[in-house]
Amino acid sequence: MKELDIAIIGAGWHGLAMAKTYLEVCPDANLAIFDEAASVGGTWAKERLYPGLKTNNLLGTYEFSDFPMTPDRFDVKEGNHIPGHAVHDYLIQFADHFHLLSRLQMRQKVETAELLEDGSWSLNIMTAGATDGKPRTIVAKKLVVATGLTSKPFMPTFEGQKDFNRPLFHAKDLRSRAGEVEQAQSVVVLGGNKSAWDTCFLAAKTGTHVHMVMRPGGGGPSWVWPVLFSPFKVSIQRLAATRFFTWFDPCIWSESGGSVGWLRRALHGTRAGRAVVSRFWNALQGYAQRAHCYDNHPETQRLKPWVNPFWMGNSLSIHNYTSPWFDLVREGKITVHIADVTSLSDGVVHLSNNEELHVDAFVCCTGWATEPPIRFLPEGLKPALGLQRGNTTNEQQMTEKARTEIFGRFPAVQASPRRCLPPGTAVPNSKATTTSPKAPSPSYRLYRFLVPSGEKFLRQRNVAFIGSHLALNATMIAQLQALWVTAFFQDELPHLTTDSVDYDQVKYEAILHNEYSAIRHPHEAGGAGSRCPDLAFDCLSYMDLLGSDLGLPRYRKYARTGIWSEMFHRYGPNDFKDMVQEWLNKKRQTSMHRH
Repeated sequence: MKELDIAIIGAGWHGLAMAKTYLEVCPDANLAIFDEAASVGGTWAKERLYPGLKTNNLLGTYEFSDFPMTPDRFDVKEGNHIPGHAVHDYLIQFADHFHLLSRLQMRQKVETAELLEDGSWSLNIMTAGATDGKPRTIVAKKLVVATGLTSKPFMPTFEGQKDFNRPLFHAKDLRSRAGEVEQAQSVVVLGGNKSAWDTCFLAAKTGTHVHMVMRPGGGGPSWVWPVLFSPFKVSIQRLAATRFFTWFDPCIWSESGGSVGWLRRALHGTRAGRAVVSRFWNALQGYAQRAHCYDNHPETQRLKPWVNPFWMGNSLSIHNYTSPWFDLVREGKITVHIADVTSLSDGVVHLSNNEELHVDAFVCCTGWATEPPIRFLPEGLKPALGLQRGNTTNEQQMTEKARTEIFGRFPAVQASPRRCLPPGTAVPNSKATTTSPKAPSPSYRLYRFLVPSGEKFLRQRNVAFIGSHLALNATMIAQLQALWVTAFFQDELPHLTTDSVDYDQVKYEAILHNEYSAIRHPHEAGGAGSRCPDLAFDCLSYMDLLGSDLGLPRYRKYARTGIWSEMFHRYGPNDFKDMVQEWLNKKRQTSMHRH
């Protein structure tokens, strides 16, 4: 294969969006997509679809703008959550429709990416699963890492696990090992996130007794939102994608000027405003707690989230199960333990509260390593790439300046979340295991959560990391990120052109935004902000930011249907239909005016 113009690593939502967008702008580009999986989809690859898997999103909100997911074409129903197999089928058909299948190279694992002197990348690629194969080398002018945050599972180790003699695996392997869970009489599920709730439901519905174990030092049970709640019958995703409700979220990258900027300052910069904001989040908390009746049973009390949803990032789930999940707890089919795993022995899981659980299997729903599963060369390149914090005096000073700005603009985030654990909870045991989600990797330092912020890579325009975040509105963000990166590679972002870029300001904004995410959605509230961008009610403001960089209108609904729609109607994929062509037309008009 001759030198590639662009190599994309990852064939999930973000990788496919990147390929489609780049080829729409540069149709003659020599582009290839590499993925170590056997099938398209990333998280939604066929081999990762465990029984009962559904999206948190309802039909119509989890699709690309230029390729709608319709009931006549896919196994989906109006008003329902989308089955995992339908998402997988959708992504295959998307790739086929936009002529991407011929550019896919599946079961190809990129082991290393070496930066060459001319700014291109030498990729060392192995066939996934091969034990005796020889690596091949491909050179690409530009590299997009679209592996996301669910490629490399974070699998803890336990004292005595060699003596456990029972199935012990990560939730990533649940599809292939679901039979071991269903045939077990008793199983431990470690974790309180969506995959833990799904695993508990799968096991309990087949007659297996489930011990759901959550660490007292972790984020606790995630918020499980009713599909629809409040007198207005709305979903949590709908609120997060409706501009009016996003104003109750303190957001460092939101608009600061005009009447909206004034309103945000009034809400978050004054004591009276913060009281109004607090009432909003307390109301959300009340709706969820009343819907699930946490307090009517001692076991469900232990599943009540430990912090106010104000701090909630993407550590949430939607009650999209075929029967009431909490009834399984009330019926004694799921037992909740809040303790650390101290050790394992033959068929026994030992907890820090001195309980001994005799089980037939152990499933770890312990999250993912957030850094890309690729080794970058030469060694020591990670800080320059923005994959970990730098330790220079300048960066430390910028970090202190950023924290001062954040706390000055948003006093509410200065205090740590108040945690309310159930009575009798075991004291966290730091020596118990290596299961802390803080362990896998340090924080990102990417500009706009996409590209390195240093002068060298801003000049070379040869690498981007798309999808290295968590977000409620993932598909809309994927499209905007793909167009932003495409424009960046083409030197078509006005504020980043070589003759106008302010390198210090770019560096500062990268630190400011990433530092804000760490403060806004902290580990002790179940958030991932200390490891990667964690976007919830700040998704729409982030999309505004990328759109503004591209010269696209911020208030897209207002321009089409008026102010009421802009404020109170949710943003959806249809609001970004034909966005690439819109940007190309604007680019042509700008070029004509220059000449």
